[in-house]
Amino acid sequence: MKADHQHHILVVNDEAQVGKALCRILEMEKLESVYADSGESALDSIKTADQPFSLIISDQRMPGMQGTQFLEHAKKLNPETIRFLLTGYSEMQIIINAVNKGSVQGYLSKPWDKDEIIKAIRSGIKQYERFLENKNLISLAKKQNAKLYELNCELMEKAKIHSKELKAIDTEIDAIETQFKKLASHKALDPTLIMNQLQEILDPLGEKGQEMLNELFSQAINALFKDFSDLSLRNGFELPVPSRRRDL
Repeated sequence: MKADHQHHILVVNDEAQVGKALCRILEMEKLESVYADSGESALDSIKTADQPFSLIISDQRMPGMQGTQFLEHAKKLNPETIRFLLTGYSEMQIIINAVNKGSVQGYLSKPWDKDEIIKAIRSGIKQYERFLENKNLISLAKKQNAKLYELNCELMEKAKIHSKELKAIDTEIDAIETQFKKLASHKALDPTLIMNQLQEILDPLGEKGQEMLNELFSQAINALFKDFSDLSLRNGFELPVPSRRRDL
């Protein structure tokens, strides 16, 4: 028996002596029991119990509500509870009908044998414990499925964000490639082409254009001289300073 579950057994019998004897056997098996002397009071015990009964042992012949009638009502209240009917061999048809209806899982014959009673009780408790295990597994599976669903949603959301980031990077790469292709398509300008283009711009200006060209040439020479002078000084030489002539 599972140590983490306290089983409760409901004993229903209109003969108090028989009912109490069954309760003593259950106590020897370290099982808590509740005694009811009629079907009506047993139904009240089911409705007011803190937890469902693991097992019900009900006598068949009782005044008022018969055992089979009581067990049918008990099944509606707690369908998972294991239900045993205590009856005589002469009532075999009653037992068959009750089993076919699903209101009982087994029967105990009268007069009953103590060892057989203990064997049946242990079997019923194991059967109820299998129900508890299946119930726990189903509950665990539901929780795991819910967790997996949450993780899946989270991964899908991250995938969407990652996809957007990749698209943005692809767009930037396409823009860079476009700029590179434009730059690569430009032809390099050689010095002769540059001078020709400058000449075309300055010739229409006449003498003024020639002066601008001379000034540009002078500035270029000075810039070159400065670069060469710096290079010479770094190598231990010093170039003479040229005189600036504007009549070139």
